[in-house]
Amino acid sequence: MTAIDRTAYPRFGKRWTADELHERYGLSEGELTLVAGHTIGDAQRLTFATMLKTRQQLGCFASLQDVPRQITEHLAEQLGLTSATSLLVAEVQKKTRFRYRKAIRRQLGSRSFAEGGRVCVENAVAEAVVTMSDPADLINVAIERLVRAGIELPSFGTLDRIVGRMRQENHAQLYARIAQRLTAEHRAVLDGLLQLPVEERITGFAKLKQAPGPPTLNRVAEWASRLAWLTSLLDPAPFLEDIPHTKIRQFAAEAHAHEIGDMRGIRGHARRHTLLLCLLQRTRAATRDELALMFLRRMRRIRKAAKDRLLTLQEQHRELEAALIAVLGRVISSAKSAASDRCLGRQVRDILTDQGGIEVLGAHYETVSACLRNNELPFLWPAHAPKRAVLFQALEQLEPEAATQDRRLLDAFDVVRANRHTRRDELAVEVDLGFASQRWQTFVRKRTKAGDHVDRRALEVCVLVHLADALECGDPYVAGSEAYADYRAQLLPWDRCQARVHDYCRALGLPSNGRDLVDSLQEHLGHAAADTDAAFPDNTELSI
Repeated sequence: MTAIDRTAYPRFGKRWTADELHERYGLSEGELTLVAGHTIGDAQRLTFATMLKTRQQLGCFASLQDVPRQITEHLAEQLGLTSATSLLVAEVQKKTRFRYRKAIRRQLGSRSFAEGGRVCVENAVAEAVVTMSDPADLINVAIERLVRAGIELPSFGTLDRIVGRMRQENHAQLYARIAQRLTAEHRAVLDGLLQLPVEERITGFAKLKQAPGPPTLNRVAEWASRLAWLTSLLDPAPFLEDIPHTKIRQFAAEAHAHEIGDMRGIRGHARRHTLLLCLLQRTRAATRDELALMFLRRMRRIRKAAKDRLLTLQEQHRELEAALIAVLGRVISSAKSAASDRCLGRQVRDILTDQGGIEVLGAHYETVSACLRNNELPFLWPAHAPKRAVLFQALEQLEPEAATQDRRLLDAFDVVRANRHTRRDELAVEVDLGFASQRWQTFVRKRTKAGDHVDRRALEVCVLVHLADALECGDPYVAGSEAYADYRAQLLPWDRCQARVHDYCRALGLPSNGRDLVDSLQEHLGHAAADTDAAFPDNTELSI
């Protein structure tokens, strides 16, 4: 049975303040007249007033013995009665209950549950159960529909039984619909998850429920292997195509809560296969989410390491600056004393070799230059290189896809992926870097005497950094994921939205068509601009 405290089913609170009592159980002049016109005697007046106000607050007639004394005392005070006045005894209450209830219903314009209440609940639940799964949510829908129709609420148990029956019927229909889509081969694969393969220690069902460990970079290979295994089974998406996400989530949670013996003991093949399909779907999505999260976390660490390295070097770069200036000084001194250009060139090369060589001095120059420009980009590759293999392993399993027509980032990622094993530092390829800032483009593209080229390492970190940012924004997306799925698939179909546009715009005070909305916004912005211009001479906070 559903816990009543998880629903909106009305019940008495523990205690109220004086203001709350007056707001909820205060008697108006009309209600006082109504009480006086239908009762004779103090106990009758208090009983009628109690039934009236509790019916208004709870939506049903409560048992008088359950009404808190704080309420009856407050009503007695308004009726001019003493706090010792009691409600009618049960025997008398039975004789007058029908007459009191009839008068109150007539006053409130309501009906008893017997007058169409069951049909009202069934219609409401039949609509909601298509997308909702939690019994508490369905009970709340039924309560809302009854209140709107002016029908008294039945007992909580009655609502719970109706909801439970209709929910079970809906699930049986879903099981049958999904089972019809399965072939004998598909059913064999699903049933095989409940069997222990030869030379295996656990069943496939247990592997579905058992994660390979915490989602850290050290376990990327295990998580990638897990996703590859899940993908090799069968794709549950075609069989669950029109099943609401809430149902899939509930069926998967139900399967996850079962032990292997419980799953084998389910009599209905349709239900067992549905639970397994939903568990497989959710497990695949969760695994993709974890792999994507590992990638994002690693990229955050790489960027933080590069910034930390920049800060450290900014404190230490004075020594490098002094060393480079010393090299420059020796070159200038040689230029003054050299007899010929050939001799000068030989001396300069000797100086550079003596100071560590061109590569070492070039690295020192890049470091000092980056420090002076406050540029952390050159330090991304050293932080990225040690773990680049596992990042590519994760991305190969994720296979990000574009959510829009702009494929520049993914095209660049294809170039990076195709050259991931290349040892050349320079790539003679055409890459559209329109997705990156000018600073990034300058960092990636290099100009030499031989012509323009792309720095392979700079391109790789550039693409991966922007790919991480884009994944968190929803474009591109990871097919089969949940946290990084295509947001367009989660939107309501336009035909369903179009039916609600008018009421939605009316509630917000907006025009319901595009042309009028544009005109309204232009008018609003025009007024705002005119008001700003008029107030500008006296506005000391604004300067142009």
